[in-house]
Amino acid sequence: MVLILGNTVHAEDELSVVTENVVVTAARIPQEASQSLQPVIVITADDIAESGQQTLVEVLQSRAGLEIASTGGFGQPSGVFMRGANSNQTLILIDGLRVNSATTGATALENIPLNQIERIEIVPGPLSSLYGSEAIGGVIQIFTKSAKYAPGASISAGYGSFNTRSVSGGINTRFNDTDFSLNAGYFISDGFDATKQPAFQHNPDLDDYHNTNYSLKLAQHFTTDHEIGLTAFQSFGNTRFDSGPSTDDINRQTLSAFSLYTRNQLTAKWESLLRIGLSRDNSEISGAFPGFFRTTQPQLTWQNNFKLSGGSLIAGFEFLDQKLASDTPYNATQRDIRSLFGGYVGEFGPHGMQLNVRNDDNSQFGNQTTGSVGYGYRLNPYLRLRASAGTAFKAPTFNDLYFPGFSNPNLQPERSRSYETGVVVSAGEHHLSLIYFDNRITDLIALDNTFTPQNVNEARINGGDISYQGSFAGFWANAHFTVQNPVNSSTGQLLQRRAKHYGSFIINRNLGPWKLGAELVTSGARFDSANEDPTTRLPGYALYNLTANYAFAREWSFNLRWNNVFNRNYELVQNFNTPGSNVFFALRYEPQLKSNQP
Repeated sequence: MVLILGNTVHAEDELSVVTENVVVTAARIPQEASQSLQPVIVITADDIAESGQQTLVEVLQSRAGLEIASTGGFGQPSGVFMRGANSNQTLILIDGLRVNSATTGATALENIPLNQIERIEIVPGPLSSLYGSEAIGGVIQIFTKSAKYAPGASISAGYGSFNTRSVSGGINTRFNDTDFSLNAGYFISDGFDATKQPAFQHNPDLDDYHNTNYSLKLAQHFTTDHEIGLTAFQSFGNTRFDSGPSTDDINRQTLSAFSLYTRNQLTAKWESLLRIGLSRDNSEISGAFPGFFRTTQPQLTWQNNFKLSGGSLIAGFEFLDQKLASDTPYNATQRDIRSLFGGYVGEFGPHGMQLNVRNDDNSQFGNQTTGSVGYGYRLNPYLRLRASAGTAFKAPTFNDLYFPGFSNPNLQPERSRSYETGVVVSAGEHHLSLIYFDNRITDLIALDNTFTPQNVNEARINGGDISYQGSFAGFWANAHFTVQNPVNSSTGQLLQRRAKHYGSFIINRNLGPWKLGAELVTSGARFDSANEDPTTRLPGYALYNLTANYAFAREWSFNLRWNNVFNRNYELVQNFNTPGSNVFFALRYEPQLKSNQP
């Protein structure tokens, strides 16, 4: 289930093989979620399966309460706004690797299939001191399925509205000292018309989507202290989109992430992780404006974890090489970043502390140094106060710098300073988190009157998060709600596509073999412009969804999801359609496998 403070997770390919209630993203080392000085939301594969949802952004909206945007249906460009930050100001990792586009800076969430996900760790707040550029709003780390999580196999098939069909399956097991995991899936939907009048590119057709995906993991354990392994993930998506009234426009996009790693307990107090990886985002577009954009990112991470009295020290080095290939002429197509990072996490009685510092030496922008500090005080076993502050940055994209006719090679990185304070209450099965946050972003990149990007804007985003997860009277509930003021500091106007309030609420009830659930996702009004132009106002909305899961045999179950029960008409992006009332049914078979472990 989703936890405000943590869940049963296993840190895939991180510095330790971890056990229950452990997360890794908030500090780059395994730690009990209740000890984290930053809020952490975990979504597991079981949560995703029980939800019956079909897209990653909708899972993030309903299960983590995030604000989202999408330009149409399945496969259309989608993003999240974490605490009011831009969608490309939140860092997305897959198995520890960056997979974002060097041209747009965004990660193609629409092409990350749910059937490949073992768990998601969501950490809001500035994390550049741990992860570098893009982590102004926070980090979302996605871990693909592995044998370490729960040995077993599964086969799933589904059908739903818009002639949507899916099939997926996998095996995750261990043979003696070898972990083996292989998962694959196929998804196809006729979709619906992505745009509507008066969009200039409107084409009255169905914009269908096809996706084929797979992941592979192997890990060889020489002893309990030494292992080597490899990970592989690929997603092939074909999406029709509207770019004119009479053209057939298709985006063929491939996301890839491959890595080799070795984890070694070198001494009783020194553990090392060395990972070499490669990610790709290849997009080939046909139709009215054909072209291709290919991002390749070789990556290396060497992280060392040292156990100290009362805490842990981390120190490491990262290398990232961003390469761009395109038929669009860019004046530069490569840059590299060399990074040093260090940190400390410790507890002393009721006191908790976290310190982090990082230097990113960017071949285009020189040295960028960021830091963060966090402190927590446990008043009693049930109540903890915590506070943190940090700096973050985001480097301009290649589009910002070099896209012909609409770029500025003199741009500098966007920067932010933020702090937050909060209280966490945990009593039995009840977990409540209250947080106030304040994020000030300078040198924001915005378009001037000639559509040239400039470092001219400043923004302040402050507000509060409230989260609750718990059980009462036979019901289980999960709620996230954010009230914020995401404004341009110069004008006082709302940032584009950001609402003053948004959130989600889920309630479930087990009735024998049945599990019935209801969901509410809601958002206030937004503007699809930077100046609150009344003609771009997007009204607020509230969507009601229903779910039903039935385990009719030991290894068989089915899931039924009904989205947008009352067929609410709403927009996430102006002049782009959203799905009306729709249903999806899935049948799942999970045979129990026995792991051949020593």
